Amino acid sequence: MSCDAPAHNFAPLQTWLPPWGLSACVRAAIARSAVGLNASQRWGHYPAGPICAIACMFEGSAEVLDASTPFDPQAPRQSLPAITVTGPHSSPRSVLYGPQADGVMVLFYPDAWWALTGVSPQDLSNQIVDARSVLPAALLAACQRMREGGHTDSRVHTFFEDLLPLWNDREVDRFTPAGPQRNWAQAFAPWMASLAMRAAGTGWGRSLRQSERRIKQWTGWSLRKLQGSVRGEAAFFAVMEAMLEDRVDWAQIALDNGFSDQSHFIRETRRITGFSPEALRHGFNTDEAFWVYRAWAQLAGFDVPTTANLAL
Repeated sequence: MSCDAPAHNFAPLQTWLPPWGLSACVRAAIARSAVGLNASQRWGHYPAGPICAIACMFEGSAEVLDASTPFDPQAPRQSLPAITVTGPHSSPRSVLYGPQADGVMVLFYPDAWWALTGVSPQDLSNQIVDARSVLPAALLAACQRMREGGHTDSRVHTFFEDLLPLWNDREVDRFTPAGPQRNWAQAFAPWMASLAMRAAGTGWGRSLRQSERRIKQWTGWSLRKLQGSVRGEAAFFAVMEAMLEDRVDWAQIALDNGFSDQSHFIRETRRITGFSPEALRHGFNTDEAFWVYRAWAQLAGFDVPTTANLAL
């Protein structure tokens, strides 16, 4: 790799894994500040996925593009409230953050979200809503305490402390890992396998169709879509491994991760992220707006690029 542009530091990212007591509820937390960035750098590109999320803006503002349209910085945008809830999204979406934007996003497994809030992920599908309209009072109060001030790390840990008793009060059959997560990048697949087992063993009807209905009720997504999301995430981490060893082979990555061929892999990557695999790799290394993907890699223990001057 060679340098072809002046060095530019990416905005710092902070990531947290949940404490053990919340590992079946929370997938992760991510914080980022847009202070000091220009307009093109303040975008954030989010992939499609079944995860539910609470986003708390400590300062500043954010506007989201219509998820049904390709990324166009000039397209109309909708302003977002200071605390939002995001449901499972079938399409990627892009958010423009204001020049003073600073906040945190907490990501939840969809079945845990329903158990915690009583709000079905299916009812939130492809929506970003005001948290005040959907969150139970105790959880909304925890979000508001997180916004009250202090260092970002202490805010997040305070939220986790407030969340733990709320989660423990929920009597629900849920996936609980047998021990601490040693490989966070592989946590999604066993969660989905556990979900399928619970769906098969719950209630009177135990046919495949009944199980798939329960999965969609619990998560907002069909089993097939969940499997596609798990496969896509596995391929993303396979690309991270390949980049470390400077041996990116799209055809081999496609075959190793359950895609029928490279074309299938490219179509699925575009469907989930809005970008081709090569464009996603380039953006990961050079474009501030792909910070969500760098945060995901950071959570999995990969060394993420700290400058945007890498020529691929």
